[in-house]
Amino acid sequence: MSVTDCSIVYYIAYKTGYIQRSLTKKFRTMTDITVKSGYAAVSVQDLQQKFRRAMAESELVIVIGGLSASGESNVMTALSDYFTRARLDVSSNKRVVNETGEDGYLIATGKKYVLVLPDDPEAVGRMFGTELLKNINTSSDGEEITEPVRNHTVVFAPEPDDGLDRLKTDRRLNPVTIIGIVITLTVCAAAAIWIFGLYR
Repeated sequence: MSVTDCSIVYYIAYKTGYIQRSLTKKFRTMTDITVKSGYAAVSVQDLQQKFRRAMAESELVIVIGGLSASGESNVMTALSDYFTRARLDVSSNKRVVNETGEDGYLIATGKKYVLVLPDDPEAVGRMFGTELLKNINTSSDGEEITEPVRNHTVVFAPEPDDGLDRLKTDRRLNPVTIIGIVITLTVCAAAAIWIFGLYR
């Protein structure tokens, strides 16, 4: 079995230390995977730069976090943008089922693989294992693929951005905003009375 170089990118991940510990335990039992590098990314641009480096040096790139982010910050949206600009083909995209939270994704592009996992140490511990690795050709032993991996028909489906919807439906003003409006209106009224008094 050939050795697979692996790079890990932590993207807006808050539980990095716990996940690193979980993955380290997994890698100890998998002699065919060697962690070559690790990166931390805090923005979309930073993610794309670190992801480009990781792709250049490893056959397997694991991206942790950003699955629950909305809009352009969503990790799948950011990766989709990168794949489009870099003109990378996606030959396979599978959902990695997480029964207790955000599902992950296993993406094949050329002879390389991208594994996107949630920022959840327990979920990563459950999701990352032999069943998942059967889907990676560099680690394949020819066994039949079973759960927790299943085919996913939508490539790079981003999370819906419901931020604008929340603003539209939540019309209540907090007390600080109300006080600010009252003070502003009082100052404007006083200024108008003063100006009117000057020109009488």
